Amino acid sequence: MSHQGQGTPTFRVDVTKEQFVFSAAHFITFAGDICERLHGHNYGVRASVEGPLDENRYVVDFIALRDAVLEQTMALDHHVVLPTDHAEIKVTSDDKETTATFRDRRWVFPNEDCVLLPVINTTAEEMARVIAERVREKTRAQFGDALTWIEVAVDENHGQWGVCRLPW
Repeated sequence: MSHQGQGTPTFRVDVTKEQFVFSAAHFITFAGDICERLHGHNYGVRASVEGPLDENRYVVDFIALRDAVLEQTMALDHHVVLPTDHAEIKVTSDDKETTATFRDRRWVFPNEDCVLLPVINTTAEEMARVIAERVREKTRAQFGDALTWIEVAVDENHGQWGVCRLPW
């Protein structure tokens, strides 16, 4: 039986675990100049990678992928997430406190309560990108270069997912 003309199968692994959750506070700007109030979400995360099967007939080790994602969700859990690349939200830190300002509004937090992310806005899509970049960086040596992409999805509100797919 020939498989010619049917295309080559592709494979991926998805990990979504009960522990892939983080509770975090944030605020974003939208419609140009509206800044939300500080509020929180219980976020959920899913990660996928696509690539060929290895000699053991799997794409990657589930456990290694799980652990890399878990490290990222734990780092975000119970923090205020602030953007470092926003044109109008200015974030500065001294040895004790982190201050965020937007026009005439000002928030001050202990440094240990904050996670600063290299994003313009702390949307689910942008958080998905940062998590994907960091998981890719943490696992590249172990997973090698054969994968085609990594995708991370961040659920902000029970079914509202921001998704980022990056080339491996």
